[in-house]
Amino acid sequence: MVITNLSTHAANYVSVAELAEYWEVTRQLVYKHIQAGALPAMRLGPRCFRVRTIDALEFERTVSSRSRKGWSSSGGSKATVSGLIRPLNRQD
Repeated sequence: MVITNLSTHAANYVSVAELAEYWEVTRQLVYKHIQAGALPAMRLGPRCFRVRTIDALEFERTVSSRSRKGWSSSGGSKATVSGLIRPLNRQD
């Protein structure tokens, strides 16, 4: 399911691939935040995670507030934290 707006997304859970596509980052970066404990997720199998939509929204809010304070991700990832998420009210 393609996410057009996370705040109005009908599903209670989203996949790592869906979040990566929505945030325009790699799946590896989403997994990195899950492994760091910054983005809560449920493991459904050896390579299958689901993130509650409300947890993804909270992560967006946390990252947005940190990026305004100059915080960014480390480790040479594809995007800085300020580039990790899109605005919640974007128009596609």
